[in-house]
Amino acid sequence: MPIAEAFDFVIPLFKVRWNTRAVLEGLTTHYQPRAIHIVTPEAEARSLREQVESWQVAPLHVHEEEPFFQTIGLSKESICAELDLGESLYTPGWFYQQLLKLGAFEGIADLSEWYMVWDSDLLPVATWPILQEVGGNVRHSFALLQHNQYGNAKIVETWAEWIRSVLKVEPLTDDVGTFVPHHMWFKQSHLKAFAQQVKDYYQSDDHWLLLMMRSANDFGTFSEYWAYVSWVAANAPEDLSFYPYDRYGETTERFFDDGTGLFSAALKLGQAVAELADEPFSPSYEVVSAFVNVEYGSDEPPSSLAFESSPRHLKKDEKNMHIEESRSRWNPRMAETART
Repeated sequence: MPIAEAFDFVIPLFKVRWNTRAVLEGLTTHYQPRAIHIVTPEAEARSLREQVESWQVAPLHVHEEEPFFQTIGLSKESICAELDLGESLYTPGWFYQQLLKLGAFEGIADLSEWYMVWDSDLLPVATWPILQEVGGNVRHSFALLQHNQYGNAKIVETWAEWIRSVLKVEPLTDDVGTFVPHHMWFKQSHLKAFAQQVKDYYQSDDHWLLLMMRSANDFGTFSEYWAYVSWVAANAPEDLSFYPYDRYGETTERFFDDGTGLFSAALKLGQAVAELADEPFSPSYEVVSAFVNVEYGSDEPPSSLAFESSPRHLKKDEKNMHIEESRSRWNPRMAETART
């Protein structure tokens, strides 16, 4: 029996891509949210509003990211101006996207108390329930999708130091997975307490979003998902529910595909799609799901597919790949290794 709880999705979206439609329709198909809120740059917002009219999606609200926090007197420019890292792997926009997730309740009126943040490139396939009823109580569950075997140990320790120092709690860990699962339930009351702790740490009356950005200057980086989960684990463990890595993480796959990768090429070939300048490739979830079913056949289907768009994924040595990348049949680096 479906659990009758109205909730919203929040999705920061840097750019409308070939897989955007499939992701949004997939979330609608599997989870039936009350609404989906997209936060995206102004130019992308115009494009998205035009395209979604023909998509089979839940009520969709498109927010421009530059003035997203205007109701509290902040702009993207003013928040990003707080960052002064000099030479760094991280851009102001990378941190700002994290603040959009944590601070969505500051920018969206009438956002559900519990809201699900979902990374824009994560396609649900043989996916997991996100609401469960246990003993008469509703559990808001996410899935661990990233193995902890690989990763930059120095960066991970910096994230942990931020959590211990700023939040005054111990970072939550798992024997197998990481708490960077590319989706997360957030609860507004916990986020407000989290925000107050940031203000207490800095002993400042400045807005907590500004302080979060300044914290990147102090520590070099932070992890929004891991920080939030650690806060909840320490202060409201009854509101923390997740599936272990072996339930859904072991079948998820990550790979580069910006519309020119192996997956999209095979999908286009199967659909006999001609790439026309005035007709961008934007397959429906129904089409993508049917393609996956055929491709995997009797093999266990993936729980999810993450379509990475950064070309750096094409340059990774095998030793630096996440397990979810190295096992994917759609990873061109692994396909190249297999040929040789």
